[in-house]
Amino acid sequence: MKTFNATRPRLYLLLTGVLLVAGCGGGSEPEQAAEQTGQDSAGQARPVSVRVTAVEPRTLQSWVYSQGTARSRQREFLTFTQQGTVSYVDPELRVGSPVKKGQLIAHQAPDRVQAELQAARAALAEAEANLALAEVTRRRYETLIEQRSASRQELDQAVVQVEQAKAIRDNSKAQLAQSQLTVDESRLVSPIDGVLARLNVEQGRYFNPSVVQTNTEQNALRTVPALVIDPDRFEVRVDLPSYVYRQIAVGSRAVIGDTPPRDGQGMDPLQREQQVLGKVHAVSPSLDPETRTFEVIVHTEGDNPRLQDGEFVAVWIARPPEDEVLSVPLEALRYRNDQSFVLVLNEDTGRVSERRVELGQQAGAYRAVTEGLEQGELVVTDGRAALNDGQPVRVLDTDGAQP
Repeated sequence: MKTFNATRPRLYLLLTGVLLVAGCGGGSEPEQAAEQTGQDSAGQARPVSVRVTAVEPRTLQSWVYSQGTARSRQREFLTFTQQGTVSYVDPELRVGSPVKKGQLIAHQAPDRVQAELQAARAALAEAEANLALAEVTRRRYETLIEQRSASRQELDQAVVQVEQAKAIRDNSKAQLAQSQLTVDESRLVSPIDGVLARLNVEQGRYFNPSVVQTNTEQNALRTVPALVIDPDRFEVRVDLPSYVYRQIAVGSRAVIGDTPPRDGQGMDPLQREQQVLGKVHAVSPSLDPETRTFEVIVHTEGDNPRLQDGEFVAVWIARPPEDEVLSVPLEALRYRNDQSFVLVLNEDTGRVSERRVELGQQAGAYRAVTEGLEQGELVVTDGRAALNDGQPVRVLDTDGAQP
């Protein structure tokens, strides 16, 4: 009796299926490998899609960046020098109110200082009258001497009395000036046309000069009775590193704002409203021994610069421009081992070659190239990350030249 093995037909069917699957999929493996290696079925490298740009001369304007605090160029801190009650504060004034030169802001109780002023004026008037009488007496004795009716000693005494009267008169003038100064120091009067920036006194409250603290800017603003500023003219003081000292000069352009001019060329029209133009007013010739930086003072140009006194701002100062220098976009550069390279397109072969370049000044989105390239050559800007030296490319777009 024959024994029938039921598993053998199943085994034959399984092996047949495996062979069929292997036969159908055999042609796709090389193609998949080619896709993974960037080669076609013949083992040749596939072209990579890229964008290129022409190497052209440009005028590069770079900027030195720093930060500083905007301050009004004219700031007048007003304070009382004597202790006393503040008897008057102009009820129409508020912080931010415009004030005129000579306008009274506040004063202390004036009775005592006014009385001292009147006494000083009276003393001066008396001294001037005594001087006039002494001079009349001297002239009388001079006449009597000529008539031989008075002695020389009497004339000498008259001359001494004139000199004494002059000394008393001069002392009375000094006392009057001191009294007038005391009156002035009991009054807060704006010395300029400007804006009231701080008002730290109230009518009826007692003021003592010892409360004013000038050790820091913050304490001064908090304790000084009043501050008047010019809201139209500002300056920014910034510290720059020593290695840019010879690139900054009085009169250099400056931009106060969050971003520099676009591409280092000029003002971005979209951001012009947020930026303030200025010029370098002064450059310190000495370095800070600790930070190795030097101070630069930038003055704003025009009226109404839209700045606040004490505002923290970014400042961009123009370096001397470089005219007509070969440059490439930053996205065309690749770096390796502290060296710079670009991928240059050979239009005849359709391949790129890696070339080392020497770089110069950077301005915005461009960098000067001092060695390694010639005008008109095409460098890869987009797609370079996937390229190797000698690889074929397909140009999608060319900026500055015809592909």
